[in-house]
Amino acid sequence: MMVTKRSPEKQIPVTDVHLAKKAKLEEDESNSTVNGDQTIPEKIKSKKKNESILINPELEVRIEPDKTRRSQLNTTSHLIRTFKTEHFTLNSPDVMSYTHCGQVPHVTADLCSSTVNGDVSIVPLHSILTCIKVLEKLNKSLAEFVKTNNKIILNPFNSSEPCDLTAFNDQLGMSVWGKGGRKKITSKEYLDIVKISKPELFVSLSDVVPSSVNKKRANKSCYRTLQWVTEAIAFLEGNSGVTSQLLAPIPGSGDRQLMMKSANLLASRKVFGYVIERATLPTENWEDLVRDVVSILPDSRPVFMLGVLNELEIVKAYNCGCHFVDSSFVLHFSNRGQAMVLDSANPTPLPEPSRNPDHASTEEANKDFGPSLAENIPSEISGETEDKKKKKRETGKVLIFKPEHYIPSKSLTLDLVSAVYTRQFLKIAESCECFTCERHTRGYINHLIITRELLAPTLLMLHNMYHIRNLVNTVKAKVEGGSLERYEATLEGVFRIS
Repeated sequence: MMVTKRSPEKQIPVTDVHLAKKAKLEEDESNSTVNGDQTIPEKIKSKKKNESILINPELEVRIEPDKTRRSQLNTTSHLIRTFKTEHFTLNSPDVMSYTHCGQVPHVTADLCSSTVNGDVSIVPLHSILTCIKVLEKLNKSLAEFVKTNNKIILNPFNSSEPCDLTAFNDQLGMSVWGKGGRKKITSKEYLDIVKISKPELFVSLSDVVPSSVNKKRANKSCYRTLQWVTEAIAFLEGNSGVTSQLLAPIPGSGDRQLMMKSANLLASRKVFGYVIERATLPTENWEDLVRDVVSILPDSRPVFMLGVLNELEIVKAYNCGCHFVDSSFVLHFSNRGQAMVLDSANPTPLPEPSRNPDHASTEEANKDFGPSLAENIPSEISGETEDKKKKKRETGKVLIFKPEHYIPSKSLTLDLVSAVYTRQFLKIAESCECFTCERHTRGYINHLIITRELLAPTLLMLHNMYHIRNLVNTVKAKVEGGSLERYEATLEGVFRIS
């Protein structure tokens, strides 16, 4: 048996060229600047290639909120405002409609405009990726293409269906999730889409990660987001023909000091407003954090909160100083056959499920009336296996937040999938005057749901959108009366008791 000797590994000599390159690299990192006055955060290399962590020596000191302004965030002077530009005007407080390619899901444009009017629409980036070439060929803006008078906000992160993007974003770009799967979008590609679609407002690319990540990953998120904001500002300054206004996201993944430092750094940037993603905040007790962040932002610029989970969080967001809140959770409620029944003008606890069959759970209803028709549809007809049905019931479409977070209380929503409503020929809510409640009953909508008719989510979307619009009108009245904080406490008590 022959034994081969291993040849010794060759040693690469360190030449003057290598030393010169290393010295030049260190000199470039120490002298690099942004806009000539602000130093780019120093880069500390991580184990992965081309990764960096936000370390800014100027922001190493602890950032504290403005206590004087913090106490005025829920007052009339802060919330009831008008933000003007050369091309559009925004009035706050207001709720933004969640759309797909500029149209509210399940609802036609004429029916939506005649029943639930709104001024601002959120368009997730994934919904318009397939029509960018058409817009470029027609040389039309997205608003002209879909024929809407609403102001459009282009959002790269889909607040309606949060996905765990932690493992897919990098310095080069952000992962966008749609029906076709995951697609990597670089900053240059996104800014080209903005130039073609011409939205009134657009959110910069942001590395959205949940608050459960470690400090190192949160630091990376901050650096990437701030870098993309800087590139977007440079894009607008270099393209005078682009009239879209920039909204800067506040990164930090729920870490108080990281979010405060990021907000302090972005406060001096040339942007129209700021965005706080609910997906980056803790599940509970996030109000003080948002108040601290908003208190150090310029008072002349609006603050948008995206991804709130229910009616209570809408009121909390306004009370924390946010001017605009989205309503993407309405789509989740409507797709799951749920109708909102909370009377926003007079919030009171509803009867307990055990005393009122109207609010009995699906499991209790099935004991008396048997399983719903949807559960009895054979797999050969529905095309879904039992494992797929079970996984769909358990997880739904949400990856960051569990489905129960989108359903805060069974007694504040009617689960019209339940068989209890089969023989109930009543309005969804007695005090509601929406299109659905004026023309249809609970039993009819229950029939549409279990037979999988397309009309079911349409009627529920109209009802739930009308419900949210009434809530915002009530909030405006409470702000003018100086009782918004008391109204939030009352609503929180209703959610806790129900």
